[in-house]
Amino acid sequence: MRSSSSEGNEGNQEDGPRPIVMRSGEVPTDTYGAARLEWLTSRAANGAREISVARTTIGVGERNPRHRHPNCEEVLYVLSGEIEHFVAGTPRVRMTAGEAILIPRDAVHQAFNVGAAPVQVLAIFSHAERESVIVGEED
Repeated sequence: MRSSSSEGNEGNQEDGPRPIVMRSGEVPTDTYGAARLEWLTSRAANGAREISVARTTIGVGERNPRHRHPNCEEVLYVLSGEIEHFVAGTPRVRMTAGEAILIPRDAVHQAFNVGAAPVQVLAIFSHAERESVIVGEED
């Protein structure tokens, strides 16, 4: 809480991170191909300066677009379901709940839901305003 006194001015809280609880259904959302992203933390969602986090849902048999992030690394942590994940230059891997993968900055990658239920992953980016570049589908 900000004091009404002019002493000890720490700057405007609105210019920086806002420590607020982010609740499902009340957060900014995006669609990215067949993926639905719920922004739990980002510069736009709550003023984060250095990180962004999205809970991502991909339907059965669906995938997100093949893409890369030129300004950040990404960690994908599977919350539920099963994905097959492609990162350029590496073998495809299958991942289930409780498993994580690091995707290096600018690496082309894509997630496929190969399970029998919608998959949910936590996507954690090392930048508060992650950039994404769609690069086209695999041949």
